[in-house]
Amino acid sequence: MKNISFKVFVALLTASVILGACKKQLDINDDPSRLTPEQATISGLLASTIQFTATSFFNAGQYGNAYPQYLAGFNAYEANIDSYNPYGFDNIWESAYRDAMPNLKDLIQRSEVSGAPQYAGIGKLLLALNLMQCTDLWGDLPYKEAFKGPSVPSPTYDKQQDIYTVSLKELLDGAIADLNKPVPTNTALQVGATDLAFKGVIASWKKAAYGARARYYINLSTKDPSNALKAADDAALAIDDVTGTADLQVKYTQDKPSPWYTNLGQPAIASKQHRPSYFMVNLMNGTGYFNALIDPRLPKLFDNAGAATYIGRPVGALSTQQGANLANSDITEKTFYGARTSPVPILTYAEVQFIRAEALFATNKEGAYTAYLNGIKGNMQKLGVGTDDINKYVNDPLISKGSANLTLTDVMLQKYIALFLQMETWTDMRRYQYSNTIYPGLVPPFKNLLGTSYVQRAKYADNEPGRNPNVPQVANQAVKLWLFN
Repeated sequence: MKNISFKVFVALLTASVILGACKKQLDINDDPSRLTPEQATISGLLASTIQFTATSFFNAGQYGNAYPQYLAGFNAYEANIDSYNPYGFDNIWESAYRDAMPNLKDLIQRSEVSGAPQYAGIGKLLLALNLMQCTDLWGDLPYKEAFKGPSVPSPTYDKQQDIYTVSLKELLDGAIADLNKPVPTNTALQVGATDLAFKGVIASWKKAAYGARARYYINLSTKDPSNALKAADDAALAIDDVTGTADLQVKYTQDKPSPWYTNLGQPAIASKQHRPSYFMVNLMNGTGYFNALIDPRLPKLFDNAGAATYIGRPVGALSTQQGANLANSDITEKTFYGARTSPVPILTYAEVQFIRAEALFATNKEGAYTAYLNGIKGNMQKLGVGTDDINKYVNDPLISKGSANLTLTDVMLQKYIALFLQMETWTDMRRYQYSNTIYPGLVPPFKNLLGTSYVQRAKYADNEPGRNPNVPQVANQAVKLWLFN
């Protein structure tokens, strides 16, 4: 886990676009025409680290979305990862530990030395988001001794408890503090055009930072319920644009298409590795928890080639089992996330609202109910659902049931739909330990290599034990993380 070379920054600081940055590591000393680390600027680092973070979040979902049952394996992947076949997520590990986090550490250091607090604040926020995603996947991780290059070739693994209670708290608090500092008068130290997320609008970064800390507190609320109110307070200061245009995300273009398009939208049916799951589709097609209520987001998220109904694929099944051959729903270029220009969300208005709804549920049902409805409306607007369809769905008695009748099941199932293809949902499911009260209708994979258990953790990257002898020894993926014990 040595620091990445600065090859990608050459592309950033020349005429090419960051979205096409290559991931291969090259030694800059082999090519005197390449920029040295001292020549890389904080503006270039910012662009690359935002892109690296989006790639890391995409990589977590590319195969990991079988765990929260958003996707079921298909073709060569049927009854594979979704059956809990041990899978080393090297692509997730590398995008976080080779690309995103070492360069974020560098961005923070350079920004603090230069007197650019907003750059430092963004760096701390993105580092916290990457580190939180990684520890939610694997638990114990290298952090305090990591990213030091040859001086520490085999960093020790910090306990997840220490990462959550010390490291993440310091990063998130520091991000908010830095973002609230006066903006330097020197324009070279002001965040500008290389900000791929918000184009230098620091107020949007502040809201994202509060949203990230709300996510942090709600994740910790099962360890200490007092964190729920802290989550609610931060959510109130977080992303507040109901249309989704102020979400923390990276948008793609026709020339530089979304990785979801490349992975799920573009491949022909015979080449697709995953299809939408039975559980996910049933929540929306009127046969699941929201009985007889057709969700207008169905055609935005799935393509059923004009069939009368939408049918998902059971997880952990071969095409000859459990009606898997009946599945007709896919993610194609006609769908929101399968399009060439689809975004990779990192933190959204809808998520913030559902965090607030969950956080207030025990103490302020009216506030929770308002946030719950806001989350649904916000996600529908983001997906491009028409106003009439939004109102028809939200006003249905199954949705607008009044604050007194609101349940955590309502909140968490709507959050599940709104966070489609985002791995944060897996953290939610493990916080509630896959409860059939919270997630009615959820069943283990038909073929379950963990026996009767649901999957609790990601397998450490296959390549990591050969690089670091300190990798923890874990019996299997049924072993719970500290966060969920």
